[in-house]
Amino acid sequence: MRKKLWQLHSVVGLLAGLGLLLIGLTGSLLIFHEELDQLFFSQQHHAEPVGAGRLPLDELIARVEAAHPDKAVTGWHFAQDGSKEADGVYVMPFGTREWRYLTLDPYRGILLTQPKPHGETLKGWLLSLHESLFLKDIGLAISGLLGVALCLLSLSGIILYRRFWKTLFRLRFRASFRMLSADLHRLVGVFSVIPNLILGITGAYWNLGHTIEHLLETEEEHAAIAAQEPLFYEKLFAPDFSVEALVSKANKEIPGFQTAFISFPWAPEGPFTLWGQKDTASPLRNSTGSWVSFDSQTGDPLSHYDLTEQSAWTQLIDSFEPLHFGTFGGLPVKIFYSLAGLGPGILTLSGTAIWWSRRKKAQLRRP
Repeated sequence: MRKKLWQLHSVVGLLAGLGLLLIGLTGSLLIFHEELDQLFFSQQHHAEPVGAGRLPLDELIARVEAAHPDKAVTGWHFAQDGSKEADGVYVMPFGTREWRYLTLDPYRGILLTQPKPHGETLKGWLLSLHESLFLKDIGLAISGLLGVALCLLSLSGIILYRRFWKTLFRLRFRASFRMLSADLHRLVGVFSVIPNLILGITGAYWNLGHTIEHLLETEEEHAAIAAQEPLFYEKLFAPDFSVEALVSKANKEIPGFQTAFISFPWAPEGPFTLWGQKDTASPLRNSTGSWVSFDSQTGDPLSHYDLTEQSAWTQLIDSFEPLHFGTFGGLPVKIFYSLAGLGPGILTLSGTAIWWSRRKKAQLRRP
């Protein structure tokens, strides 16, 4: 039984190794995408706070519309209060369905970048590679299967190294390359088993869930998705409509609601939807887990979704995002997650070294 488990562990590791190496590396970089943007693209993402605070949201929207009169604002991502990050703004050229992304200094109202596809930003590029390997739906399915493989490798490793504490910190540098690789494999595997299980379960749930949902769609649903929303050629809400007033109204619908993202109407008669969470929410909560929608003509509330009123299972699923990306514990957790993301790559290299050494040894024993 143990021999078969070794074989399963080896085969899954060899088949999934390269993919896990790539996903682990991109995941580690995504943990610090904000810091990387500040370091390498400071002029595009840095916004130094001022004493007066942010400019009114309606004024910021007007500046974006004045700079790009041929485009409609379709989404607004707020930087965290007091941070040195710029706001992220989504726009769509009239008569198209092509979403574009730009950054804006919310303290001075200065546009820092020109509209471009979000996939051309550092975060967008890394996220696309991490989620789908640039292969769209097929890539999502592959990444989901890699998540399953990571769980299998973690669980089988626990069984195979069930007495790990006896030689956990042993690294035999003077021994053979195979022995040193085995020691490193055991050490990294033991310390990364819990984050690997978390990353594997959450990643597999998202990607395979999307794949299964896509496969179960009927032809009529496929046709409806392909048709998408009708094109529009003008602003879909009145010039004097106050988007900022919706932020205050959202607090009346969900007390303590903090807006993180606003989805503007990008189809005729579409609503404004404010996404966020309560100010008392647990760190293990998605920052956009709750929402409030408003009529884009009158500003009247239409409906709302308060995550804290949902079932325990729904709240558990909502915690997958902070658990997967390590956004719940500040810098120490981000560092830990970034190092854990390198674990699959180290395990892939050390595991391959062990397999290759054993294979060569077996060949030498043959007559």
